[in-house]
Amino acid sequence: MIQQVIKKLETLKRLDQKVEKYTQITDEEFSVHGVLVFIPLDKFEVKVLIPTPHHKKLFDQSIPSFRQVLAHPEVMLLR
Repeated sequence: MIQQVIKKLETLKRLDQKVEKYTQITDEEFSVHGVLVFIPLDKFEVKVLIPTPHHKKLFDQSIPSFRQVLAHPEVMLLR
């Protein structure tokens, strides 16, 4: 399924575009559970989750591209 998202982003020439819309997921005790990234496609958005602590390395230095997010070994596609 992630491969289909990658192919669609390649078609749209947006695979190397920086992530624009994302949010950190925290609970009521302010424990961080990861980052939710929204990937816009033609008519809808795909949501992917990078769980804690793996999101830190990806988001600490700069905002990653869609390619970097989707290539991460811990990424989970949400429906």
